[in-house]
This record gives sequence, C-alpha cells and structure tokens, in this order.
Amino acid sequence: MKTQRSLRFHIGIFGRRNSGKSSFLNSIAGEDVAIVSDIKGTTTDPIYKSMELPDVGPVVFIDTAGIDDTGSLGMLRNEKSKKVIDKCDGFIYLLSKEDNLEFLKILEKTGKPLIKVLSKIDQNDFEENKETFKDLDFITYSVKQKDCRNKIIERIKRDFSTKEELTITGDLVKEDSTVVLVMPQDKEAPKGRLITPQVQTIREILDKNAKAICIKPEQAKSTFEILEGKIDLIITDSSVFKKIYDLKDKTVKLTSFSVLFSKFKADIDYYIESVKRLDRKIDKILIVEACSHPPIEEDIGTVKIPKMIKEIHPNVEFFFQRGDEFENIENFDLIISCGSCMFNRAHVLSRVNKAKEKHIPMTNYGITIAYLKGILDKISY
Repeated sequence: MKTQRSLRFHIGIFGRRNSGKSSFLNSIAGEDVAIVSDIKGTTTDPIYKSMELPDVGPVVFIDTAGIDDTGSLGMLRNEKSKKVIDKCDGFIYLLSKEDNLEFLKILEKTGKPLIKVLSKIDQNDFEENKETFKDLDFITYSVKQKDCRNKIIERIKRDFSTKEELTITGDLVKEDSTVVLVMPQDKEAPKGRLITPQVQTIREILDKNAKAICIKPEQAKSTFEILEGKIDLIITDSSVFKKIYDLKDKTVKLTSFSVLFSKFKADIDYYIESVKRLDRKIDKILIVEACSHPPIEEDIGTVKIPKMIKEIHPNVEFFFQRGDEFENIENFDLIISCGSCMFNRAHVLSRVNKAKEKHIPMTNYGITIAYLKGILDKISY
C-alpha cells in the first residue's frame, strides 16, 4: 500500500529566490519534479514530492517559492511559503548570498529539526559565500556531484530520525486482539471505497496481527451476540456513538475513529477540556474540515453536529472553514475540527497551538458527540 501523504514525514525546502531549491529537490528525487530556471520566482505554488528515503522511510519534500519574492503576486507567494511551515516536521534551508537570515530565524523558533545547506559549490563565488556563513552549521551541496545526495540523506537520517512514533490505536489493540469496526455506509461514504480513517485503522490492526471485523451499524446487535465475550475493542463512527454504546456489553471498550485520531494527530487532553465550553452560553462556533468536499445532507460537520448543539444552544451561529483555511479564530467561542485524517500531525498540532495561544477552546467531532451524548467519560482512547 502506498503511504498516504498525511502519514509521511514532511520536509520543507526554503530559501531565497534562485538559491537552488528546485535543483536541490530534483537532485534528491532523481527526476525533474520542479522547473529550474535562472529567472527569479520560477516556483510559485508549493510543489510536493513523495518518496522513500533509504533508512529514513516515507517522506514528502515541499519545494517553496523564494521567501524574498516581491510585488503583489510575490507577497502572496511569500504567504503561501509561510503557511507550509505549519505542515512541516523538519526543514532544509538553502543559504545564498545577500541572505539576511531573517526567515531562517523564523524556522529556528519552531524548534523543529533544521538542516542548513550551502549549495552551488561549483560556482565562482562559493568561497566568498562559505566565508559569509562560517558561523553557521551548514553542509555543502552540489547537484553535479552524486556523493552529495548520499550526504544529505545521511544528514536527514541523523537529524530527522527522532520523529515520535505514534499509532492510531495505541495500547488499545494488541497482538491477537479482536476488534469490531462499525462503519456506516451512508451518503457520506464514498462509493466503492472506505474513507481514509477506516482504511488506516484497519491496516494498523492487521499490522499488529490482530483481527478486524467490519460491520454496519444495523449488524451490531447480532454481531455482538455472536461474539459475546470475545470482543476486546469496538471502534465506531462517531455518528452512531450512543447507539453502539447502548448495544454493547458494558465491559467491552468503545471508542471512535475520530476520538482515536484526536490522540494520533492532535492534543486529546486539550480537546476534552475544550468541549466543556458547551456547558456555558456560546455565540459563535467555528467548524473546520481538512477536506474541501461539498457538504451533503447527512454531513456530520455541517448538519449532524450543528443540529445536536442547536438543541441546547438554539441561538448559536456556525461558521465553516475548509482545507488549509484557518483564519480569524479569535472571533469564535469554540472550534470543532474533523478528525483531520488528510493532515499530518505537525499541521494539526500547529492549529491546536494557535488556538491555545489565543485562548480559544478547540475540540473535534468525536469528542463533541461523545460529550453531547453523555458518554465521554465512558469511552477509551
């Protein structure tokens, strides 16, 4: 199975225009991924390249526009490059002459691993540039020297190998566990395939040498009866949380895909504390979805959750942001996020940290539904 982008280690390539970022990416990838030109500002939108690095694993490189771009369009490109920071687990910064290093300082403040590279070592001004940056810990690179590719991969392996190893199911699933997954196949479910959280969770269960039994909600009662005393965990879609809770044996652990992803991708403790904001008067709620699909009549984020909240807060207003949009969050009393299966952990945590900085409570779909149904303290994660 091809590793999905959201599960790959994200490495952002930054630097000024014509610092060699696109050539660097092409060299690492071994193919022409990005357009290379002597004209400044050739790269406009971020370019993503997924690949497997030896002894490193699945990664995605992100080539960005030069951070010194000018003009109205240039400023927009700069903003796009800055937004990439939130998605990255680590950075590669290409040094170049006349670099004031201000953007490098921004990357350093994130605390994420950072590799500084001085490229174009075959050019006449290389020694001058080398002297300019003598106080920095950098490595040299040339797209014309094959050994340089191995050198940068070794450095990535060394500096980026401390990535925290997390699993979706954590300690809830062990070898030979029996897990029942309750997966509604309603209008939200894409025809002919399963949604990403379901696919990733099933794969992980199998990788742990456990047993995954997939059913629809209407099959839950009979399945629980047949497997009485043999089920270790039930993972359900959050939309049928209460129904499955009422049907299951009270000794069997229960959770949801969304709850699991709140721990896998985000800060579940902050999510659980934040959902209690629903106990007080609330005026504006922001619902954010990683996917940019158009909402449908059974949509959990735009229809089901607002309907449940309206029962206790009839005058509350709902606002929606999708994809990479996460703006003006200080205008809201509560943020409710989807499971963010399409985002990597670094991206989701950057959102949580922004909410914390602005003292805005933030939670997600599964935590919200469990809380509204009165079973949050009875689920596992």
